Amino acid sequence: MSKIGNYSSPLKEQEAIVVSGHGIDVVRAYLPSNYSAMQWREGLVLIYGNDSHGWTMKGYVLPRLASGNIIARELV
Repeated sequence: MSKIGNYSSPLKEQEAIVVSGHGIDVVRAYLPSNYSAMQWREGLVLIYGNDSHGWTMKGYVLPRLASGNIIARELV
């Protein structure tokens, strides 16, 4: 179960890491509202959130990032 703030979700939180060196502001501009990003380590951005209403990590987030030449890999 995922816990974000005071809200608990029964859905598994999805995570990915940006490996192409783009900044957090650029990455956030590509994300739907059910996903967020945070600076993880220098040069790496962590993307996290829950799939909702077709806005999925594999079906939307990763392809959308790729459209802007932002390479991200899903963490498993």
